Amino acid sequence: MSHFMQCFKIERGRLLMAVMKSMLKITHVIFDLDGLLIDTEVVFSKVNQCLLSKYNKEFTSHLRGLVTGMPKKAAVTYILEHEKLSGKVDVDEYCRKYDEMAEEMLPKCSLMPGVLKLIRHLKAHSIPMAICTGSTKKEFELKTQYHKELLDLISLRVLSGDDPAVKRGKPAPDPFLVTMARFEEKPEKAKNVLVFEDATNGVYAAVAAGMHVVMVPDLTYMKIPDELQNKINLILRSLEDFKPESVGLPAYDRDNSK
Repeated sequence: MSHFMQCFKIERGRLLMAVMKSMLKITHVIFDLDGLLIDTEVVFSKVNQCLLSKYNKEFTSHLRGLVTGMPKKAAVTYILEHEKLSGKVDVDEYCRKYDEMAEEMLPKCSLMPGVLKLIRHLKAHSIPMAICTGSTKKEFELKTQYHKELLDLISLRVLSGDDPAVKRGKPAPDPFLVTMARFEEKPEKAKNVLVFEDATNGVYAAVAAGMHVVMVPDLTYMKIPDELQNKINLILRSLEDFKPESVGLPAYDRDNSK
């Protein structure tokens, strides 16, 4: 079975579950950034592969799946430990070289398909939204500098890469709990929040926070752990496939084609 066929099969099952849970009361939405709103994962892979190749190591799809969604320093630490380079390669020096290479590439990253359609729709229906990312402020600015409409539509952003209130990054629930607490109009409960994620670490974080989750994974390199399968409300190939009404949000207008 192909990756996409697997995804569609899972989606049908999750969609049925969403219909059965039609009484869900989703009032707030939180988006991850990398690989979900903006196509930055290709940069992440290219830079890490370049750096690891100097030590005759490979940034495999398996390793990529393990660290996607982690804050940068935590991801680098994990990568070096996984490749038995701890003590041989300095984490801070690796991060410095990573930043130098990524700085040229990140501003060129485009929005993922379906992003603006969904965010415009939620904004039009006054659904409070936030971005919760492991990026630092500098990284966030690089990634979003040519995406003004995205920033205009979502004003609440928690950058857990250097936010002092976030003590632990994903897969811990801290980033999402901090984000929930910062909404001007607070959700009644965590279960009233819907999180959009592309990474298993982010899904673990959202589930641990008690929130509902829509996952949009890249199944070319990522395998969803069995223990997460029944904890995810929807698994989609793309945000273009998302039907808001499947989780109790207002449906798209028929003429909403953008």
